[in-house]
Amino acid sequence: MEMELAERLYRLMFTNMREGLAILRIDPDDGDGSPEVIEMNPAAVKLCRCRPFNCKVVDCFPGWFDEDRLQETCKRLVAFGGMVELGEVSWGGSSYRARIFGLSEEHLGLVVDDVTRQKRGEAEIATLSARIEQQTAGLEKRVAERTAQLQEINEELDSFAYSVSHDLRAPLRAMRAFAGILLEEEQSEDERIAYLKRIQGAAEGMERLIQDLLAYSRVGRQELVLQRVSLDEVLADAAKQLELTSGGKSYRLDVRDHLPDVVGHHTVLVQVVLNIMGNAIKFVPKGVVPALEVWAEDIDGECRLNIADNGIGIAPEHQERIFKIFERLHGIESYAGTGIGLAIARKAVTRLGGRIGVESREGEGSRFWIELKKAGPAS
Repeated sequence: MEMELAERLYRLMFTNMREGLAILRIDPDDGDGSPEVIEMNPAAVKLCRCRPFNCKVVDCFPGWFDEDRLQETCKRLVAFGGMVELGEVSWGGSSYRARIFGLSEEHLGLVVDDVTRQKRGEAEIATLSARIEQQTAGLEKRVAERTAQLQEINEELDSFAYSVSHDLRAPLRAMRAFAGILLEEEQSEDERIAYLKRIQGAAEGMERLIQDLLAYSRVGRQELVLQRVSLDEVLADAAKQLELTSGGKSYRLDVRDHLPDVVGHHTVLVQVVLNIMGNAIKFVPKGVVPALEVWAEDIDGECRLNIADNGIGIAPEHQERIFKIFERLHGIESYAGTGIGLAIARKAVTRLGGRIGVESREGEGSRFWIELKKAGPAS
């Protein structure tokens, strides 16, 4: 009775299993040793491509298994037992995973699992993982960019604090000192005029610094619409402004050839070129007439605008420092200036998607360069 119950329960379980189950037999007298199916549950019958009984397993599941490998595997399993994964196969739009195990000296069990949902889930997980990795990489890049920006802002704030405490207070101290002399001491008319001119000069220097600070701030905040820009027109406008701001100082400006069009912003580029040329005519040895040479060249598909001068030059160790705000390599008593012009130029060129740099040797002049994207053919 117990055997009958066990048999009935086994039959119910075998019949209702979701996995495809098959019992195979290897006939010792069969020369090729290919296993035959002697029983299948309904789930396996649905996958069978021939009659479900007394046929070779490779005929029931054509294309699923390599016959020679299957025969060797079955012989090994009936001899030594164990279980072997036969791999995965796609059939009828679904994916299946098969495994086989030894039951006796002649019999084996074959289990076929439908892993379609699992494979789809794995594919979705892989897609999501790739998307998450991509988003994470993008987020990390943005965090790194924001961190660099914050570090730059902190450095600028430190420089600004120094400027407020030193550069902005210096002309105020000078004006107060000269005003005190005028109030407390008697001077001749010429002395009074001299002190008043010094007060005026200090006020003008303070105004220049404030204007440069405002210009630097605007470059970082203003919305820039990039468009086709003629470098010929940029240079012409910058040269006109240089004449107005040079204070009548003599200089030579030579443009080698026609300059190409680039992608940029006309007004911003005029300010950049003007700042570079203004420095070029300022930082020259005494008695030397400033000479500027301008030309453009193609560098790796980008347009490089070169502005060379015959000035005092810049030592290699200072060539990065000059682009930082409030950095001056020379005392204000030697060369006037606020130390902001090249910082404005770098920030502006960066916002235009370009690069700016300098090649120079001390005492041998400098060549400043600006790299920008070339404009396409004119429509």
